[in-house]
Amino acid sequence: MPVDHFPSTHATWIDAQLTIAEDGDRAAAAGDPLAAARASNARDALRRHVMERYMDALGAYVSASGLRASGERDELVSGFFAGPLADPAFFVRWRASGMQLRRWLMNAMSFHCRGVRRDEARRRERTAAEPVEWLDERPDAAEANAAEAFDRAWALSIVNEAYARVQSELDGAGREDDVLRMHLVDGMPYDDIARALGTSRAECFNAARRVAARVRAAVQDLLREEGVPNSGLDAAVDELMRLVERG
Repeated sequence: MPVDHFPSTHATWIDAQLTIAEDGDRAAAAGDPLAAARASNARDALRRHVMERYMDALGAYVSASGLRASGERDELVSGFFAGPLADPAFFVRWRASGMQLRRWLMNAMSFHCRGVRRDEARRRERTAAEPVEWLDERPDAAEANAAEAFDRAWALSIVNEAYARVQSELDGAGREDDVLRMHLVDGMPYDDIARALGTSRAECFNAARRVAARVRAAVQDLLREEGVPNSGLDAAVDELMRLVERG
C-alpha cells in the first residue's frame, strides 16, 4: 500500500488513497515528475483492495439476479474491474454520494451488466434479420435475492479476513492459538481441547472468548476502513454477523 504523503490518521485507508491520487494529479500538473506515479500507485492499490474484498460478493450478485443473462459471471466481474472500476472518477463519485461502499459497488455492477446486455442486443440487432428482444429494465423479483446474496458473500469475506488477521497475530503465540485452531478449525469441543492441552474447560472457553473479542475488533477495523463511523460500528458488526449466520 502506498504511503507517500499519507494524510491524517483519522482518514480511512480508502480516503487516504483517493487523497494521494488527487494530490498526485495536482502536483503532476504543476510539474512534479514523480507525482503521476504516486497517483497511479494509489489508484492501483485501491482497485486491488476492492477486487480482493468484493470479487465473491459481486459474483454472487450477478449469479443470483436476472443480470446473469448478460453474460458469464467471471467475464462480467472481470469486465467491471477493467471498465467502471478503472475509471479514476469512480471512487470520487462514490465518496461524494455518501453511500455505503458495498451499495455503490452493487449498483454499479447492475448498471454495468445492463450496459453489456444492451450493447449485445444492439450488436445482434444490426446483424440479425429479425428484431432482437431487449433487456427489460423493470426491477424483477430476483433483485432482492441478488442483494441478499451480495451481502452474505461480502459479510463472509470480512469475517474471513478478520479471522485471518487474528490467526496471523496468534500464530505460534501459545495456548490461544491452539484453542483457536482446535475449536474453530478442527471443530473440537472444549472438553476435548482441555484434555489435549492438559488444562481446564474454563481456561479453554476463556481463551476462545478472548480470540472472539479480537476477531470482533478486527471486523471493526475492516469496517472502519470502509468508512463506517465509530458511532455505527457496533450496529454494523451486529448486522454483519446476522448476515453470516443466515448464510
